[in-house]
Amino acid sequence: MIDNRFLAGERELTEDDLRPYLQPIGRSIDLSPVDERIEEIRADDDIKAQDSIIDAELAPTLHRTLDLTRNEAADAGLWHFLCVVRFPEFVHYRWDHVFNPESPGNMEEKFLKAGTDAYSNALHRIWWGAELTYEEGESGEVEDRDYSRTKQVLGFQELANDILDHDFARYTPVTHACGDLLCHDTLNDIKEEGTYDDPPSNSNIVSRTTTLLREELTVRRVETMEDDDIVETIEDLRDDVMRLEAGWS
Repeated sequence: MIDNRFLAGERELTEDDLRPYLQPIGRSIDLSPVDERIEEIRADDDIKAQDSIIDAELAPTLHRTLDLTRNEAADAGLWHFLCVVRFPEFVHYRWDHVFNPESPGNMEEKFLKAGTDAYSNALHRIWWGAELTYEEGESGEVEDRDYSRTKQVLGFQELANDILDHDFARYTPVTHACGDLLCHDTLNDIKEEGTYDDPPSNSNIVSRTTTLLREELTVRRVETMEDDDIVETIEDLRDDVMRLEAGWS
């Protein structure tokens, strides 16, 4: 039923259309805060359609509203329903630029991926981006969560993609360290120190560092590493990338 007309935004699928395929999840969630936040984002003249900053701006509200366990969030059908029936306009607003009628797979996955794939589905990736990067407040209440790192990661699409597309993303200390050490603010501060005459782009640094980190973690068991060791490993890999890309031996 998810054909090119649907992917192009030329027709809708309703709950009635999909009723034979729907199953209750056993809980009721008020999604109006998500509706309101999407409206605010779309009304903001400083935010353009298809911009990755959309993910960063929506993530805190989506994660607070969908206060799910990780087991519940692993149910692909939940995200299929949210993207296909409940928020298809948002998916088009964020991802229409990837739709190609000759090769619709990229757009299709924004509606129909999920499950163990934290990278593709339009809402699933935002929720997991928040889940893996937020900090609990002292009270432990949903309202007191800190999503500043979430915004840094999801607002930098190369960083978000390179974290969520790797298995190490499931280990929170690694994700937090990547978010802190490879975000725009940190990399720009390093560049401003003037150590490198011709430093590589932030996207290049992130891409190379996370690739090397993935390779490093194939021979090390990350769960046995102390948090300081994780930070030091990422810092060393990042600095190696910056030296090599700048032409240093």
